[in-house]
Amino acid sequence: MLFSLVAVLGSPSVSAKPLTNYNVLILKNSNAWSSPSVENILTDMSIPYDVMTSTELQNKTAQELIGTYDMIIIVSDQGQQFYNEIGPQMGKLGEYVKAGNVLEIHAANWGWNGGLWTTPLPGNVTITQSYSPYDYVIANNTTLISNYASHGYLIGLPANAEIITVQAPGGSPDYGKPSTAVYAFGNGKVFVTGLTIEYSVARKGPEWKAFYKEVIINNLGYSSMAPTPEVSGQKGINVMLFNFYYYIQYHRNLDKYNTLYGEAVDGGMDNETLRLATVQNDTAAEYYANASQYGPVVANFPRIYIFIDLRKAALHQKQAVGILEEGMADW
Repeated sequence: MLFSLVAVLGSPSVSAKPLTNYNVLILKNSNAWSSPSVENILTDMSIPYDVMTSTELQNKTAQELIGTYDMIIIVSDQGQQFYNEIGPQMGKLGEYVKAGNVLEIHAANWGWNGGLWTTPLPGNVTITQSYSPYDYVIANNTTLISNYASHGYLIGLPANAEIITVQAPGGSPDYGKPSTAVYAFGNGKVFVTGLTIEYSVARKGPEWKAFYKEVIINNLGYSSMAPTPEVSGQKGINVMLFNFYYYIQYHRNLDKYNTLYGEAVDGGMDNETLRLATVQNDTAAEYYANASQYGPVVANFPRIYIFIDLRKAALHQKQAVGILEEGMADW
């Protein structure tokens, strides 16, 4: 998994929603390394998005961005006009993040389009040029490989930053050269990376697509995942065990609900109680469908990104059963 369970669950949150209900803004003037990789991945994940240039962004206020988008992604490898225009607007983007949103910055410049960042990122973070063919993913001890897996590492990260990847130019991780990090900024989060996401997703192995999809899931999760008292604050949580538990609970209560619902209808239960139970059952089904969008749930038990949806599915299914049982107890 990309982020620790504690870090994800401890973030600002609202209730979970399907990926199709999010709205993402992509900022770019041109394709990075001639590839619309970000758009392709979002399309593949059924996440709606808009594309805007740095010039068009000048006509938008922070409040308009806050009211429209759940996350903003700045694409790597832009021409100099983009960086010249985006720099003076970092204050506006900072306001957007502080309001509780997510800014995902692909900061790998020194690319084919020749542009260079002219201003610091939110929190005065900067990126310094440093090419590395290997970047090490700390959480799962894997290595991303590309012609250049990253074009730079980050300087001035705040103390609350969680380091996701570090450069490993000689094959061994250099923890003094963080290439991807996420940190709190106001009520929101900034994700910044020097990885060549767009180039490598388009031209290298499937591990790059898997990595970037998990990045998006986790970044959107900062505005969708509710804290979980049962597990937050603990270390070394076995995600597979919790996912397995909620999977079993969901299916057991679903079977129980189907049996009870038939009995309730035959027994003449009032329509209002049936309606309340149906709402909980349908809500549980929506959460379970969201957990299933990455493939069979059982195949993804080790993955953090199904945890919240699977847990919500189990809890709502339990509520559906409870409503029917309580109604039957009054007969």
